Amino acid sequence: MTVSRAAETDPLSDLKGARYAELQQMYEGLQAQFERGQLSEAELHAAFGVFWRPDPALNEPLNAWVQSYPESYEAYTALGHWLLSRAWAMRGDEPVSRVTDLGWRGTLHFLEQADTCARHAVNLARNPLTAWLLIGRARNLAGCQMTLEDVQEQRYPEWFSRPLAKNPRSLELRQLMLDHLRPEWGGSDEHMFAFVRQQEAGGQLGAGDIHRLWADYHARVSHHALHFLNDLGEGVSRAHLAADMYEPHSEYLFVALTRAVAPDAERQGALERYLHAAEQNPALRPQSTFYWALYNSDRFLEPLLPRVALLLSRWAASGTWAAAVALGRLTLLNRQWQLPDPLPLLRRARDEGSREAAETIVYLQEEGLGLRAALTDSRTKRTDVLHAAELSSPEMCWRVYQNFAPYREQFSLDARQRYRYLLRAADTGHNDARYELAQQLRAGNLEVGEDGVLRPVNTQPLQQSLDYARHLLERAAAEDHPGALQALRTARDTDWKADTARRLRPHNLLDRLGGWRKKS
Repeated sequence: MTVSRAAETDPLSDLKGARYAELQQMYEGLQAQFERGQLSEAELHAAFGVFWRPDPALNEPLNAWVQSYPESYEAYTALGHWLLSRAWAMRGDEPVSRVTDLGWRGTLHFLEQADTCARHAVNLARNPLTAWLLIGRARNLAGCQMTLEDVQEQRYPEWFSRPLAKNPRSLELRQLMLDHLRPEWGGSDEHMFAFVRQQEAGGQLGAGDIHRLWADYHARVSHHALHFLNDLGEGVSRAHLAADMYEPHSEYLFVALTRAVAPDAERQGALERYLHAAEQNPALRPQSTFYWALYNSDRFLEPLLPRVALLLSRWAASGTWAAAVALGRLTLLNRQWQLPDPLPLLRRARDEGSREAAETIVYLQEEGLGLRAALTDSRTKRTDVLHAAELSSPEMCWRVYQNFAPYREQFSLDARQRYRYLLRAADTGHNDARYELAQQLRAGNLEVGEDGVLRPVNTQPLQQSLDYARHLLERAAAEDHPGALQALRTARDTDWKADTARRLRPHNLLDRLGGWRKKS
């Protein structure tokens, strides 16, 4: 059965227009259809999926919907989707070791709220499958705690076992558990294999769903082999199996062949398979690794550009902002390609909180006018840079910090805000900023207050400052930053204790660029 009411209206427009009664009626109807068996779990998931959009502007109207209908399963579930999308956006796609300090704090903050929201929602409906799926996704972010024996003995967490009792033929629940058991999240290949075998033997799923579950298993093994084990042969082999079992998984094959630097003809063939699948299924969306593979396919991409550009534009228009960024980056990759103008889509993405879109707008402006533009400052460029900095772009925060005077003048900034951009650049993973801040803390030029605000001082460094400085240097050194490596090599044990630390005297950018300092 099709979701006619949801298809005819735009839930986000209703939400932003404060039409909460219409939203409530629509989603109550969809949930009721699902509970009567008239709507599939996939259709219901797609209907709530419109709220999986990490736009900060949705916070207020979603909470207003909850306040207007405090016993609404639908309102809490929609809010839970938004909160979890925010957690995932803060987490990003980097390996755990490269998630920034700000990223971890934001992830944990939104993860806790999403989990609380979804757990409240499960008590508000007869069959709260969608809310249980949210809890499962939140647990995936937190990591798998199950042993192989737990899987073999079917000792599953309640977010899986309770909704499965009411939805014994649910493929989505099983796909979520398969994700939970992935090696990179604390499970293993053996965990996943045992689980799929168990589901096959259980007889609850039809042959088509079992076939899909095996395809998903091979796709996840391929991903882990490629990106965590660097086993290109296994990655390609498993990706072939996944794609042959489920055509949309040709995305994994395209990525695997690109990682393995396979012949162009093979890579192009895999890409064409995925493009065909995506053209046939408007709901299909690629993973972040797909975009990476696109950027590394310039030798054979040109004949496929019309199809690629059409899909990217369609995905971006529906709110997949990674696709807008991909369109911008492909434009940067080759200015001779006749691609749609990415700026309107990028601006929409930036306005909805996409840091990557904001950065790409700056890079497009610089690349579009050549080297002189990249080196020349302007009011328009500073506006775009500050937009990106406010969205916590490490590079753009660092630019504002380094060249603060014109930003201060143009935007009437307080002098102390300069240090805010330094802290944010360091907090979001810019290694030059980490090094700069660490050395300024060790010099007693700056300190972080109890409120988390960076302040200029002129005093012997505090223990808290030294601890934070060491943390920053260690994170930068882990990514081979030369200055951080040198600073850690030359530091003595006594340099990390407030009563014995040598106060550094680094070249002081703060004074030279117009900072101010209070006397202690």
